[in-house]
Amino acid sequence: MANFDLERNSLSNNIIMIGVDEAGRGSWAGPLVATASWLDFKKYKLLNKEINDSKRLTTNQRKKILLSLNNSVKYCSSISSEREIDFYGLTFANTMAMKRSIFSLLEILNNYIADKKYDFQIFIDGKYKPNFLNFDKSFKIKKLKLISNNVIPLVKGDNKSKTIALSSIIAKETRNNIMKQYSLKYPNYSFDKHFGYGTVRHKEAILKYGILGLHRKSFKPISTIYSE
Repeated sequence: MANFDLERNSLSNNIIMIGVDEAGRGSWAGPLVATASWLDFKKYKLLNKEINDSKRLTTNQRKKILLSLNNSVKYCSSISSEREIDFYGLTFANTMAMKRSIFSLLEILNNYIADKKYDFQIFIDGKYKPNFLNFDKSFKIKKLKLISNNVIPLVKGDNKSKTIALSSIIAKETRNNIMKQYSLKYPNYSFDKHFGYGTVRHKEAILKYGILGLHRKSFKPISTIYSE
């Protein structure tokens, strides 16, 4: 069960802790969504006690948590589109979405947190440590340099930290809502049921109705049947 140990330790060391997680990495269609979150640990008792790894929660529980959030929580979600995933590759696109969400959140926190004595650390769910400096170099970005010491991967972080767990909830529900909108446009594909992931129902729809623009052409089985 996710707890506040990491948040408590960060506060005691004058660290602004940001938790990051993503949703949609393995989907066949639609964007990848990354969310960066921060919570004011001094007000942690006001938070919903059910905050946990999104995979352990029902849709109704996740929605209830999102509706309960107050001003003590700040978060930003960003995407990498299916085209960016195909063009840059999944790893780079994942880094891109995370960087966008982190940058947006830090812009908010710079205006929200008056005390500038705090440093910040970014905890990312998983074992992969994204190289944000390489990302900056590739796109010639100088505005926000996230050096290696500020970025810490945490295996099963959404099971350990409430902040990371909250990011996982927001990212998942944000992406689910995007795919539900796609289902209105493409009702034959049932995106509101499988959310773009590789199910039998999804594969049957692809074979029957064809590949859409929102399908990831670099992913199997899309790549095996797609042609320009």
